[in-house]
Amino acid sequence: MSRDPYEILPGALLISDAHYSETRPQLLSLLLAVDAGTVKVPQLLLMGDIFDLLFGQIKVTHAMNAEAVAVLQRISRRIPVLYLEGNHDYNLAALFPEATVVPLSRQPFACRCEDRAVLLAHGDFNQPLSYRIYTALIRNGAVLRLLGVINRLTGNGIIAKLEAYLDRKNHCHTMTEYEAFVRAHLAPLALRDVDVFIEGHYHQGKSFDVEGVHYFNPAAFACNLRYAIVRNEQNGFTLHAQEWNEG
Repeated sequence: MSRDPYEILPGALLISDAHYSETRPQLLSLLLAVDAGTVKVPQLLLMGDIFDLLFGQIKVTHAMNAEAVAVLQRISRRIPVLYLEGNHDYNLAALFPEATVVPLSRQPFACRCEDRAVLLAHGDFNQPLSYRIYTALIRNGAVLRLLGVINRLTGNGIIAKLEAYLDRKNHCHTMTEYEAFVRAHLAPLALRDVDVFIEGHYHQGKSFDVEGVHYFNPAAFACNLRYAIVRNEQNGFTLHAQEWNEG
């Protein structure tokens, strides 16, 4: 958990779980609108899984997402961009050098929004040991470079299979007993001085209070083209849902 609070600006635009790919390209038009200033925001908060496949050491994934990556790079030169790495997009610090990139190892990530203490996470922290071992291996630079070599030798076979699998995957599902799951999921954390907890990953689009903390799981952009605008007002902190209309 980070000890240095990052400043979240009221009015920031928050996007979670867009899973951008050739079959889900709608994120690009929103990013282009932010880049052009048509959508005016002071800051961009990316909650992870923004890309369906984007890995720092596997160059073919950069090429697959080249236009969206370039737009994000331009945006980060103009306004603050916070990018929480997810389980589909990681080892990105070199790709987005002017953004604040937060790996899984630093999540939940400590922030402030004016007078409120906020924790941000993609959501896949505090997982079973087998998952932690897997994520450590798959984020290892040497392992990724080796996979990149194997992918080239197999004519892009590994990435093509991943793409095909992810294109079939249902990203839009309802979790039963979600509030009980969240309470157990957050129980190991010290939340005594936290006002707000925001995490992606679960695609539920729900908010409720957990032991006095305002909890938000934003809607997945991949499911309904929804993003959120941060509002911090006297009567409470909210994520004001918006639906992106490309037209």
